[in-house]
Amino acid sequence: MKVNKAYAAILLLNAAAFAFFGVKWLLSPTVMASGLGIHLTNADAITDAQAVYGGLELGVGVFLAICAFKGSLQWAGLLAATLALAGLGTCRGLGILMTPEHVTGATTQLLATDLGGTALDAVFLFLASRKRG
Repeated sequence: MKVNKAYAAILLLNAAAFAFFGVKWLLSPTVMASGLGIHLTNADAITDAQAVYGGLELGVGVFLAICAFKGSLQWAGLLAATLALAGLGTCRGLGILMTPEHVTGATTQLLATDLGGTALDAVFLFLASRKRG
């Protein structure tokens, strides 16, 4: 299957974003966490943040980059990117609604990024789905 350049571009944008944040969480977990008011109190917490926020995001980023360059995987990559961001946005939004305190601008900005990315990915997923038949 031929590589679609538009799908490759959106997948690479997603891959770069996931990889960027994955590296930041891997290398500076306490700095990343403190920006959200999260206090990593011991080595276990730091290591877990590195694994979940660093490793998982890096893994997703690499997967999406691979999908970008292999036409037969582009649809799967678009689906994965859409669902990953939709999951983040949905749960972040629900968390905001379920938490009695007001969140900071950082969380609101992350929610907007999650939902904006979901919408963009969903458009490309829809277009790719139409071509698949």
